Amino acid sequence: MDLAIDGGQTGLRVALASRGRVREVRELAGLSYAEGSPVDAVLARLEVPEGVDTVCLGLTTLLDSPDRLARRLLERSRRVIITTDVVTSHAGAFPAGTGVVLAAGTGAIALGIPPARPDGPQQPGGGSAVQVDGWGFLFGDAGSGFWIGRRGLDAACRGFDGRGPAGPLTVRAREVFGDLATLPHRLYLAPDAVARIARFAPHVFELAATDAAAGEIVDAAATELAGTVAAAARHFTGEVPVAWTGRLLRDERLRAGFESELSARLPLARIGQAAGDSLTGAALLAAAPGLGPYAPLATVTHHEAAR
Repeated sequence: MDLAIDGGQTGLRVALASRGRVREVRELAGLSYAEGSPVDAVLARLEVPEGVDTVCLGLTTLLDSPDRLARRLLERSRRVIITTDVVTSHAGAFPAGTGVVLAAGTGAIALGIPPARPDGPQQPGGGSAVQVDGWGFLFGDAGSGFWIGRRGLDAACRGFDGRGPAGPLTVRAREVFGDLATLPHRLYLAPDAVARIARFAPHVFELAATDAAAGEIVDAAATELAGTVAAAARHFTGEVPVAWTGRLLRDERLRAGFESELSARLPLARIGQAAGDSLTGAALLAAAPGLGPYAPLATVTHHEAAR
C-alpha cells in the first residue's frame, strides 16, 4: 500500500493507492505560503497509516526543509518521494513518459519530456525534461487562476478609485470582498491571500462574455498559457502530445483561446485528454521501481538511508 499526495495552495488531496491505482481519497486544506513552515503544515495535515510502503508527494508549495519532512515520513514508511505537482501531473497524464503537460490552477507550470533521440540515452520517456514557469505568485504563474484573479481585482480597484471606468468587475469585487476601501487591510494580512485572489478568477470568467475588460483578461491568460506550453515543447522535433490538468481550463473561453493560440505557435501540438491527474501520477510514481525521466526532478529517500 502506498500514500499519494497532490498538494496545492487551494487544496490538498491524499489517497491510499495499491499498485499504482488510487483507492481512497481525502480532501484537506491547501498549503499557504504565509502559513509558517510548509513542512510543519504538511506534517500537521498528513496521517500515514501503518503498512505504507512509499509516500509520494507532488507539491506546489516550496518546502523549507524537505530532508526533515522525509525523515518524519520515513518513521512510518519505507520510501519517500518528494517532487512538484507538475511532475506528478505529467506522470498521470502520460504514463509512457513523453509529452507536454500544463498544470493550471492557482498557479501555472508546464513540463515537457520529448522522445529519446536514437543516439541519446535510452531511458523511459526519452529526452531531457523542460520545465517552464511555476515561478510563483510574486513574479510568475502567468495565466493562472491567481494571475487572472489579480488582474480582475486590479481592474476593479482602478474603477473604484477613478483611474478607470467602474464597470462590472468593480461591482463584482464589492459583492465578493465587501468594501474595497478596506480591502488591503483585510487581504494583505490574510494567510490565504493567494487562494482568495485566485478564487476571484471564476467571476472574471463569468463576466468575460459581456464585459470587455474581463474578456481581455481571459484572452491574455490564454495567450500566456499557450506560450508556456510552446516553450516546454522546444526540444520536440515532431508531433507534440499535449494535455492539461487542473480546473482552470474547464472554462470554455479560456480553453478555446488557449487551443487556438497553441495551434498558431505550435502547429504540431496534439491536444488530448490527460490519462490521469496529479494524484494518479503520484500513485504511479509510488508504485514504480524507478523514476525514469523524472529522476532529476525528484528527491527519493529510503528508510535505510535515513538512519
